[in-house]
Amino acid sequence: MSKDTNINTSLGVVIREHRKQKGLTQAQLADMVGLSTRHIGKLEDGTYMPKLSTYLNISKVLGFDFEEVKTLQKYAPREGEAKILNLLKEMNTEELKLSYKVLKALVNGNGEKYA
Repeated sequence: MSKDTNINTSLGVVIREHRKQKGLTQAQLADMVGLSTRHIGKLEDGTYMPKLSTYLNISKVLGFDFEEVKTLQKYAPREGEAKILNLLKEMNTEELKLSYKVLKALVNGNGEKYA
């Protein structure tokens, strides 16, 4: 996966997650930033990299900055990993401990008791 693809995917995940957290549809976000719904969809699925002005407008509306995108790009180049990281950021200590146990069981092949 190329570096540009990682950035696009990471940016797409950040846009989608922040949009959903704000309870917005793609159409609503598109209206707010002056884009088409299709354009927002392409940004979210990582097939399109926005112009800087578009990126700044979306980040302002949704309330995120490039540091979040860089973190996901560096540590979660795949969308599934990025989703897990986003969930982990919202967990308290006890939830993190339980999540660790479940993931460890899955990796060790003992995940059927959690299914």
